[in-house]
Amino acid sequence: MLANGHFYYRSSNIGDLKRVPPLTGNLGKVHQLLHPGSFRSLENPSTALYHSWRLEQLVMGHLEMETMIEQLSAQFGEAMEFIGLLCTASTTTRTIMSDMDQVLDTTRAQVMSLRRAQQEAQARERARDQTIETMATTIQELQRRLDDNQGKP
Repeated sequence: MLANGHFYYRSSNIGDLKRVPPLTGNLGKVHQLLHPGSFRSLENPSTALYHSWRLEQLVMGHLEMETMIEQLSAQFGEAMEFIGLLCTASTTTRTIMSDMDQVLDTTRAQVMSLRRAQQEAQARERARDQTIETMATTIQELQRRLDDNQGKP
């Protein structure tokens, strides 16, 4: 609202501002017709012209206000539709993230299981290598003893 009481709103045309005149005290006045002589004030052509002009201004203001309300209603409907789409997208994203978390948890468990299996295999390999080394040392010792005993009667 501007200081002079006029309202402006943006119409559907970009950059097009519409002016809506302020409501005045004339809207609140009630003209009571107590007897037929009350019409004399309307007989003055300038008064009738003013009232006609004022009525036309009020009707135009009302039509512009209706247009503005329809535009706001349409924009509100579009905004609500957009909010609904955002909520749907948010729910879908949340579902996808939950599914991804589940897959990651499963993958993490599988990786941990494979890591344990690999560590166990490496431990068995070390034990086998140690056994082979011990057996090789024992064989060499037995071979040396055999060689030593062959030369003796």
